[in-house]
Amino acid sequence: RVLAQMIQTSGAQWNVRVIDNTSNDSLYALQGGVSSSGTTDSVRDLNAASGWGGTSYTSTRAAAPFAILAPIYESIQRVVAVDPDVVLPPAIFNWSVNNRPSTSDPNVSQEVNIDAGDIETSSYIGNGRILILGAANNDTDEYDEHVVIHEWGHYFEDQLSRSDSIGGNHNDQQRLDPRLALGEGFGNALSGMMTDDPFYRDSLSNQQATDFFINVEANNYSPEGWFNEGSVQSILYDIFDTTNEGGDTISAGLAPIYEVFTSASYTGSSFFTTIFNFLEEYRANNPGDIAAVNALAFAQSINGTDTTATGETNTGNINGALPLYKPVTVNGSATNICLNTVAGHPNRLGNRAYLIFNVTTPGAHTMRMTRTSGAPSTDPDFNIFRSGIFLGRADSGVNNSEQGTLNLTIVGQHIIDAYNFEDNDACFDFTITR
Repeated sequence: RVLAQMIQTSGAQWNVRVIDNTSNDSLYALQGGVSSSGTTDSVRDLNAASGWGGTSYTSTRAAAPFAILAPIYESIQRVVAVDPDVVLPPAIFNWSVNNRPSTSDPNVSQEVNIDAGDIETSSYIGNGRILILGAANNDTDEYDEHVVIHEWGHYFEDQLSRSDSIGGNHNDQQRLDPRLALGEGFGNALSGMMTDDPFYRDSLSNQQATDFFINVEANNYSPEGWFNEGSVQSILYDIFDTTNEGGDTISAGLAPIYEVFTSASYTGSSFFTTIFNFLEEYRANNPGDIAAVNALAFAQSINGTDTTATGETNTGNINGALPLYKPVTVNGSATNICLNTVAGHPNRLGNRAYLIFNVTTPGAHTMRMTRTSGAPSTDPDFNIFRSGIFLGRADSGVNNSEQGTLNLTIVGQHIIDAYNFEDNDACFDFTITR
Protein backbone atom coordinates (compact mmCIF):
# COMPACT_ATOMS: atom_id res chain seq x y z
CA ARG A 1 0.00 0.00 0.00
CA VAL A 2 1.32 3.43 -0.97
CA LEU A 3 -0.07 6.45 0.86
CA ALA A 4 -0.54 9.77 -0.94
CA GLN A 5 1.84 11.40 1.50
CA MET A 6 5.42 12.68 1.44
CA ILE A 7 7.12 13.10 4.79
CA GLN A 8 10.66 13.75 5.99
CA THR A 9 11.39 14.34 9.67
CA SER A 10 15.13 15.01 9.81
CA GLY A 11 17.31 17.58 8.09
CA ALA A 12 15.07 19.46 5.71
CA GLN A 13 11.55 18.56 6.81
CA TRP A 14 8.16 18.39 5.16
CA ASN A 15 4.82 16.63 5.42
CA VAL A 16 2.49 16.79 2.41
CA ARG A 17 -0.77 14.82 2.19
CA VAL A 18 -3.54 14.50 -0.38
CA ILE A 19 -6.92 13.84 1.19
CA ASP A 20 -10.54 13.49 0.05
CA ASN A 21 -12.40 16.47 1.49
CA THR A 22 -15.72 14.87 0.44
CA SER A 23 -15.04 11.65 2.36
CA ASN A 24 -14.20 12.67 5.93
CA ASP A 25 -10.75 13.94 4.90
CA SER A 26 -9.51 10.40 4.32
CA LEU A 27 -5.96 9.98 3.02
CA TYR A 28 -5.70 8.54 -0.48
CA ALA A 29 -3.81 5.26 -0.87
CA LEU A 30 -2.89 2.92 -3.69
CA GLN A 31 -3.09 -0.78 -2.92
CA GLY A 32 -1.65 -3.68 -4.91
CA GLY A 33 -2.58 -7.33 -4.86
CA VAL A 34 -1.22 -9.87 -2.38
CA SER A 35 2.32 -10.96 -3.22
CA SER A 36 5.09 -12.75 -1.37
CA SER A 37 7.80 -10.46 -0.05
CA GLY A 38 10.33 -13.25 -0.37
CA THR A 39 13.31 -13.49 1.98
CA THR A 40 15.56 -10.78 0.48
CA ASP A 41 15.16 -7.09 -0.32
CA SER A 42 13.08 -6.59 -3.43
CA VAL A 43 11.35 -3.91 -5.48
CA ARG A 44 7.59 -3.78 -5.91
CA ASP A 45 6.17 -1.60 -8.69
CA LEU A 46 2.58 -0.40 -8.41
CA ASN A 47 0.77 1.42 -11.19
CA ALA A 48 -1.50 4.32 -10.28
CA ALA A 49 -4.00 4.15 -13.15
CA SER A 50 -5.54 7.35 -14.50
CA GLY A 51 -8.96 5.77 -14.91
CA TRP A 52 -9.25 7.26 -18.40
CA GLY A 53 -11.22 5.06 -20.78
CA GLY A 54 -10.40 6.84 -24.05
CA THR A 55 -13.17 9.43 -24.14
CA SER A 56 -14.12 9.64 -20.48
CA TYR A 57 -13.14 8.44 -17.03
CA THR A 58 -14.43 4.89 -16.65
CA SER A 59 -12.68 3.67 -13.48
CA THR A 60 -11.06 4.92 -10.28
CA ARG A 61 -8.81 7.93 -10.85
CA ALA A 62 -6.06 6.48 -8.67
CA ALA A 63 -3.25 8.50 -10.26
CA ALA A 64 -4.65 11.93 -9.41
CA PRO A 65 -3.41 12.26 -5.80
CA PHE A 66 0.08 11.18 -6.84
CA ALA A 67 0.03 13.56 -9.81
CA ILE A 68 -0.56 16.36 -7.31
CA LEU A 69 2.38 15.23 -5.17
CA ALA A 70 4.84 15.03 -8.08
CA PRO A 71 5.34 18.77 -8.83
CA ILE A 72 5.28 19.57 -5.12
CA TYR A 73 8.10 17.09 -4.52
CA GLU A 74 10.14 18.75 -7.27
CA SER A 75 9.37 22.18 -5.84
CA ILE A 76 10.43 21.12 -2.35
CA GLN A 77 13.71 19.77 -3.73
CA ARG A 78 14.41 23.13 -5.34
CA VAL A 79 13.74 24.88 -2.05
CA VAL A 80 16.00 22.43 -0.21
CA ALA A 81 18.76 23.14 -2.75
CA VAL A 82 18.85 26.79 -1.61
CA ASP A 83 17.90 26.16 2.05
CA PRO A 84 19.09 22.71 3.22
CA ASP A 85 17.69 23.24 6.72
CA VAL A 86 14.21 24.37 5.72
CA VAL A 87 11.33 23.14 7.84
CA LEU A 88 8.11 23.24 5.84
CA PRO A 89 4.92 23.21 7.92
CA PRO A 90 2.38 20.51 6.99
CA ALA A 91 0.59 21.01 3.68
CA ILE A 92 -2.75 19.34 2.99
CA PHE A 93 -4.10 19.10 -0.56
CA ASN A 94 -7.85 18.53 -0.70
CA TRP A 95 -8.78 16.80 -3.95
CA SER A 96 -11.89 14.92 -4.97
CA VAL A 97 -13.72 13.96 -8.15
CA ASN A 98 -16.55 15.94 -6.54
CA ASN A 99 -14.55 19.17 -6.26
CA ARG A 100 -16.18 21.53 -8.71
CA PRO A 101 -16.71 25.21 -9.39
CA SER A 102 -20.00 26.37 -7.89
CA THR A 103 -20.67 28.46 -11.00
CA SER A 104 -18.82 29.39 -14.17
CA ASP A 105 -19.24 33.11 -13.45
CA PRO A 106 -16.54 34.32 -11.01
CA ASN A 107 -18.52 37.51 -10.38
CA VAL A 108 -21.54 35.62 -9.04
CA SER A 109 -21.66 35.04 -5.30
CA GLN A 110 -21.14 31.35 -4.68
CA GLU A 111 -22.04 29.05 -1.82
CA VAL A 112 -18.91 27.22 -0.69
CA ASN A 113 -19.36 23.80 0.86
CA ILE A 114 -15.95 22.11 0.98
CA ASP A 115 -17.29 18.86 2.45
CA ALA A 116 -19.63 18.54 -0.54
CA GLY A 117 -17.02 19.61 -3.10
CA ASP A 118 -18.46 23.06 -3.87
CA ILE A 119 -15.09 24.84 -3.71
CA GLU A 120 -15.45 27.65 -6.32
CA THR A 121 -11.94 27.06 -7.69
CA SER A 122 -8.55 25.63 -6.81
CA SER A 123 -7.30 27.83 -4.00
CA TYR A 124 -5.32 28.16 -0.81
CA ILE A 125 -7.61 28.67 2.19
CA GLY A 126 -5.06 29.03 4.98
CA ASN A 127 -3.50 26.88 7.70
CA GLY A 128 -1.63 24.83 5.10
CA ARG A 129 -4.83 23.71 3.35
CA ILE A 130 -5.14 23.76 -0.45
CA LEU A 131 -8.25 22.92 -2.52
CA ILE A 132 -7.83 21.34 -5.96
CA LEU A 133 -10.59 20.94 -8.55
CA GLY A 134 -11.40 17.46 -9.89
CA ALA A 135 -14.65 17.88 -11.85
CA ALA A 136 -14.39 15.84 -15.07
CA ASN A 137 -15.66 17.58 -18.23
CA ASN A 138 -15.70 20.85 -16.30
CA ASP A 139 -12.41 21.73 -14.62
CA THR A 140 -9.79 19.32 -13.32
CA ASP A 141 -6.48 20.57 -11.97
CA GLU A 142 -4.68 17.48 -10.69
CA TYR A 143 -2.53 17.28 -13.84
CA ASP A 144 -2.15 21.06 -14.18
CA GLU A 145 1.25 21.35 -12.54
CA HIS A 146 1.38 25.13 -12.76
CA VAL A 147 -1.98 25.43 -10.99
CA VAL A 148 -0.89 23.05 -8.23
CA ILE A 149 2.39 24.91 -7.71
CA HIS A 150 0.64 28.29 -7.85
CA GLU A 151 -1.61 27.30 -4.95
CA TRP A 152 1.38 25.84 -3.09
CA GLY A 153 3.00 29.24 -3.68
CA HIS A 154 0.24 30.83 -1.61
CA TYR A 155 0.94 28.22 1.07
CA PHE A 156 4.63 29.19 0.87
CA GLU A 157 3.79 32.87 1.37
CA ASP A 158 1.52 32.13 4.31
CA GLN A 159 3.68 29.55 6.07
CA LEU A 160 7.28 30.56 5.27
CA SER A 161 6.97 34.18 4.22
CA ARG A 162 4.11 36.64 4.59
CA SER A 163 1.01 37.42 2.60
CA ASP A 164 -1.32 40.38 3.04
CA SER A 165 -3.39 39.57 -0.06
CA ILE A 166 -7.14 40.15 0.23
CA GLY A 167 -7.89 37.49 -2.40
CA GLY A 168 -10.78 37.43 -4.84
CA ASN A 169 -11.21 37.37 -8.62
CA HIS A 170 -8.25 38.61 -10.65
CA ASN A 171 -6.42 38.53 -13.98
CA ASP A 172 -3.51 40.30 -15.68
CA GLN A 173 -5.69 42.88 -17.42
CA GLN A 174 -6.96 44.35 -14.15
CA ARG A 175 -5.80 47.09 -11.83
CA LEU A 176 -5.70 45.21 -8.55
CA ASP A 177 -5.13 45.99 -4.92
CA PRO A 178 -1.30 45.81 -4.87
CA ARG A 179 -1.28 43.15 -2.14
CA LEU A 180 -3.33 40.87 -4.38
CA ALA A 181 -1.18 41.73 -7.41
CA LEU A 182 1.95 40.61 -5.58
CA GLY A 183 0.47 37.33 -4.33
CA GLU A 184 -0.99 36.25 -7.67
CA GLY A 185 2.04 37.40 -9.65
CA PHE A 186 4.29 35.46 -7.27
CA GLY A 187 2.18 32.30 -7.58
CA ASN A 188 2.29 32.43 -11.39
CA ALA A 189 6.01 33.21 -11.50
CA LEU A 190 6.83 30.48 -8.97
CA SER A 191 5.07 27.86 -11.09
CA GLY A 192 7.35 28.82 -13.97
CA MET A 193 10.45 28.77 -11.77
CA MET A 194 9.74 25.32 -10.34
CA THR A 195 9.03 23.75 -13.74
CA ASP A 196 11.48 25.75 -15.88
CA ASP A 197 8.47 26.42 -18.07
CA PRO A 198 7.13 29.99 -18.32
CA PHE A 199 3.83 28.83 -19.86
CA TYR A 200 1.24 28.52 -17.11
CA ARG A 201 -1.46 26.15 -18.40
CA ASP A 202 -4.86 25.24 -17.01
CA SER A 203 -6.97 22.49 -18.65
CA LEU A 204 -10.75 22.56 -18.56
CA SER A 205 -14.02 21.82 -20.36
CA ASN A 206 -15.32 18.65 -22.04
CA GLN A 207 -12.77 15.80 -21.88
CA GLN A 208 -10.34 18.31 -20.37
CA ALA A 209 -9.54 19.06 -24.01
CA THR A 210 -9.15 22.84 -23.89
CA ASP A 211 -6.97 25.11 -21.84
CA PHE A 212 -5.82 28.65 -21.36
CA PHE A 213 -2.25 29.71 -20.83
CA ILE A 214 -0.25 32.60 -19.44
CA ASN A 215 3.33 33.30 -20.49
CA VAL A 216 4.85 34.63 -17.27
CA GLU A 217 7.87 35.83 -19.22
CA ALA A 218 5.75 38.14 -21.36
CA ASN A 219 6.47 41.80 -20.78
CA ASN A 220 3.53 43.61 -22.35
CA TYR A 221 0.55 44.15 -20.07
CA SER A 222 -2.19 46.72 -20.11
CA PRO A 223 -2.34 48.52 -17.86
CA GLU A 224 1.14 47.73 -16.56
CA GLY A 225 2.27 48.79 -13.11
CA TRP A 226 2.61 47.92 -9.44
CA PHE A 227 -1.08 46.99 -9.35
CA ASN A 228 -0.92 44.42 -12.17
CA GLU A 229 -0.15 40.76 -11.42
CA GLY A 230 1.29 40.40 -14.94
CA SER A 231 3.87 43.09 -14.25
CA VAL A 232 4.77 41.40 -10.97
CA GLN A 233 5.19 37.93 -12.47
CA SER A 234 7.24 39.32 -15.34
CA ILE A 235 9.71 40.98 -12.96
CA LEU A 236 10.05 37.95 -10.68
CA TYR A 237 10.48 35.46 -13.51
CA ASP A 238 12.97 37.65 -15.37
CA ILE A 239 15.11 37.88 -12.23
CA PHE A 240 15.06 34.08 -12.01
CA ASP A 241 15.45 32.83 -15.57
CA THR A 242 18.45 32.54 -17.87
CA THR A 243 16.62 33.65 -21.01
CA ASN A 244 17.34 37.35 -21.20
CA GLU A 245 15.27 39.37 -23.63
CA GLY A 246 14.62 43.06 -24.12
CA GLY A 247 15.81 44.93 -21.04
CA ASP A 248 16.34 41.74 -19.03
CA THR A 249 20.03 41.42 -18.13
CA ILE A 250 19.78 39.33 -14.96
CA SER A 251 19.80 35.55 -14.38
CA ALA A 252 19.87 35.22 -10.60
CA GLY A 253 18.04 31.93 -10.07
CA LEU A 254 15.83 31.01 -7.13
CA ALA A 255 18.14 31.65 -4.17
CA PRO A 256 18.01 35.48 -3.95
CA ILE A 257 14.24 35.48 -4.53
CA TYR A 258 13.75 32.89 -1.79
CA GLU A 259 16.00 34.91 0.53
CA VAL A 260 13.86 38.02 0.07
CA PHE A 261 10.57 36.29 0.75
CA THR A 262 11.89 34.56 3.89
CA SER A 263 13.94 37.44 5.33
CA ALA A 264 12.97 38.89 8.71
CA SER A 265 12.97 42.43 7.33
CA TYR A 266 10.46 41.45 4.63
CA THR A 267 8.17 39.36 6.83
CA GLY A 268 8.36 41.88 9.66
CA SER A 269 7.91 45.04 7.59
CA SER A 270 5.59 47.73 8.92
CA PHE A 271 4.11 48.00 5.43
CA PHE A 272 1.87 45.71 3.42
CA THR A 273 3.41 43.13 1.09
CA THR A 274 3.55 44.65 -2.38
CA ILE A 275 6.04 44.58 -5.25
CA PHE A 276 7.65 47.64 -3.66
CA ASN A 277 8.59 45.62 -0.56
CA PHE A 278 10.12 42.90 -2.70
CA LEU A 279 12.12 45.32 -4.84
CA GLU A 280 13.51 47.23 -1.87
CA GLU A 281 14.56 44.04 -0.07
CA TYR A 282 16.09 42.58 -3.22
CA ARG A 283 18.13 45.74 -3.86
CA ALA A 284 19.37 45.75 -0.27
CA ASN A 285 20.43 42.08 -0.47
CA ASN A 286 21.92 42.26 -3.97
CA PRO A 287 23.53 45.67 -4.58
CA GLY A 288 25.24 44.40 -7.71
CA ASP A 289 21.83 43.78 -9.31
CA ILE A 290 20.29 47.18 -8.57
CA ALA A 291 20.58 48.57 -12.10
CA ALA A 292 19.26 45.38 -13.69
CA VAL A 293 16.31 45.10 -11.30
CA ASN A 294 15.45 48.78 -11.70
CA ALA A 295 15.39 48.28 -15.46
CA LEU A 296 12.88 45.45 -15.11
CA ALA A 297 10.68 47.60 -12.85
CA PHE A 298 10.89 50.65 -15.11
CA ALA A 299 9.93 48.49 -18.10
CA GLN A 300 6.69 47.71 -16.21
CA SER A 301 6.07 51.42 -15.42
CA ILE A 302 7.07 50.95 -11.77
CA ASN A 303 9.33 53.75 -10.58
CA GLY A 304 8.80 53.94 -6.82
CA THR A 305 12.14 53.83 -5.04
CA ASP A 306 11.27 52.18 -1.72
CA THR A 307 8.70 50.17 0.22
CA THR A 308 6.35 53.13 0.49
CA ALA A 309 6.53 53.79 -3.28
CA THR A 310 8.32 57.12 -2.87
CA GLY A 311 8.58 58.79 -6.26
CA GLU A 312 5.97 56.55 -7.92
CA THR A 313 4.09 58.40 -10.66
CA ASN A 314 1.96 55.63 -12.20
CA THR A 315 -1.52 56.04 -10.75
CA GLY A 316 -3.22 53.54 -13.06
CA ASN A 317 -5.52 56.48 -13.89
CA ILE A 318 -7.13 56.07 -10.48
CA ASN A 319 -7.62 59.22 -8.44
CA GLY A 320 -6.32 58.80 -4.92
CA ALA A 321 -4.10 55.80 -5.73
CA LEU A 322 -1.01 57.79 -4.73
CA PRO A 323 0.60 58.31 -2.38
CA LEU A 324 0.36 54.62 -1.53
CA TYR A 325 0.36 55.37 2.21
CA LYS A 326 -1.53 58.41 3.45
CA PRO A 327 -0.21 59.78 6.77
CA VAL A 328 -2.53 60.42 9.70
CA THR A 329 -1.30 62.36 12.73
CA VAL A 330 -2.57 61.24 16.12
CA ASN A 331 -4.51 64.18 17.66
CA GLY A 332 -3.95 66.06 14.40
CA SER A 333 -6.23 67.30 11.64
CA ALA A 334 -8.25 64.93 9.48
CA THR A 335 -6.75 63.12 6.49
CA ASN A 336 -9.14 63.02 3.54
CA ILE A 337 -9.27 59.87 1.41
CA CYS A 338 -11.35 59.13 -1.66
CA LEU A 339 -12.40 55.60 -2.59
CA ASN A 340 -13.77 54.63 -6.00
CA THR A 341 -14.77 51.70 -8.18
CA VAL A 342 -13.37 52.96 -11.50
CA ALA A 343 -11.31 49.77 -11.85
CA GLY A 344 -14.12 47.55 -10.49
CA HIS A 345 -14.61 46.08 -7.03
CA PRO A 346 -14.15 44.75 -4.35
CA ASN A 347 -10.39 44.06 -4.63
CA ARG A 348 -9.33 46.61 -7.22
CA LEU A 349 -7.05 49.60 -7.12
CA GLY A 350 -8.93 52.56 -5.63
CA ASN A 351 -11.31 50.45 -3.50
CA ARG A 352 -9.10 50.85 -0.43
CA ALA A 353 -6.81 53.39 1.12
CA TYR A 354 -3.73 52.63 3.22
CA LEU A 355 -3.24 55.02 6.13
CA ILE A 356 -0.09 55.11 8.23
CA PHE A 357 0.20 56.50 11.74
CA ASN A 358 2.75 56.38 14.50
CA VAL A 359 2.00 55.31 18.07
CA THR A 360 4.21 57.34 20.37
CA THR A 361 2.33 56.74 23.63
CA PRO A 362 0.74 53.33 24.20
CA GLY A 363 -2.90 53.29 25.15
CA ALA A 364 -6.41 53.64 23.76
CA HIS A 365 -6.59 55.22 20.31
CA THR A 366 -9.95 56.22 18.82
CA MET A 367 -10.22 56.17 15.04
CA ARG A 368 -13.05 57.79 13.08
CA MET A 369 -13.93 57.58 9.39
CA THR A 370 -16.67 59.98 8.22
CA ARG A 371 -18.13 60.57 4.78
CA THR A 372 -17.49 64.06 3.38
CA SER A 373 -18.73 63.79 -0.22
CA GLY A 374 -19.81 61.42 -2.99
CA ALA A 375 -22.47 58.74 -2.74
CA PRO A 376 -25.15 59.76 -0.22
CA SER A 377 -25.19 56.38 1.54
CA THR A 378 -21.93 54.64 2.43
CA ASP A 379 -20.63 52.05 4.88
CA PRO A 380 -17.05 52.97 5.86
CA ASP A 381 -15.02 50.25 7.58
CA PHE A 382 -11.35 49.77 8.42
CA ASN A 383 -8.78 47.24 9.68
CA ILE A 384 -5.74 48.00 11.84
CA PHE A 385 -2.38 46.23 11.44
CA ARG A 386 1.11 46.30 12.92
CA SER A 387 3.85 44.64 10.85
CA GLY A 388 1.22 42.59 9.07
CA ILE A 389 -0.43 41.41 12.28
CA PHE A 390 -4.17 42.05 12.38
CA LEU A 391 -5.06 44.02 15.51
CA GLY A 392 -8.72 44.86 15.05
CA ARG A 393 -11.58 45.93 12.80
CA ALA A 394 -14.29 48.56 12.91
CA ASP A 395 -17.35 47.54 10.87
CA SER A 396 -20.51 48.50 12.73
CA GLY A 397 -22.55 49.16 9.57
CA VAL A 398 -23.47 52.68 10.69
CA ASN A 399 -24.40 54.81 7.68
CA ASN A 400 -21.68 57.22 6.51
CA SER A 401 -19.45 56.89 9.60
CA GLU A 402 -17.36 54.40 11.51
CA GLN A 403 -15.56 54.57 14.83
CA GLY A 404 -13.35 52.16 16.68
CA THR A 405 -11.20 52.34 19.81
CA LEU A 406 -8.24 50.05 20.22
CA ASN A 407 -5.66 49.74 22.97
CA LEU A 408 -2.36 49.94 21.10
CA THR A 409 0.46 48.73 23.32
CA ILE A 410 3.52 48.92 21.07
CA VAL A 411 5.23 52.13 19.99
CA GLY A 412 5.85 52.49 16.27
CA GLN A 413 4.21 52.49 12.86
CA HIS A 414 0.73 51.08 12.33
CA ILE A 415 -1.24 50.68 9.11
CA ILE A 416 -4.97 51.09 8.50
CA ASP A 417 -6.75 49.47 5.56
CA ALA A 418 -9.83 51.65 4.96
CA TYR A 419 -12.66 50.73 2.59
CA ASN A 420 -16.33 51.36 1.80
CA PHE A 421 -18.40 48.20 2.14
CA GLU A 422 -21.08 49.68 -0.12
CA ASP A 423 -18.56 49.74 -3.00
CA ASN A 424 -19.67 53.14 -4.22
CA ASP A 425 -17.59 56.26 -4.83
CA ALA A 426 -17.15 58.63 -1.92
CA CYS A 427 -14.61 60.60 0.11
CA PHE A 428 -14.02 60.39 3.86
CA ASP A 429 -12.19 62.18 6.64
CA PHE A 430 -10.07 60.00 8.91
CA THR A 431 -8.93 61.06 12.37
CA ILE A 432 -7.13 59.41 15.28
CA THR A 433 -7.22 60.68 18.83
CA ARG A 434 -5.38 59.49 21.91
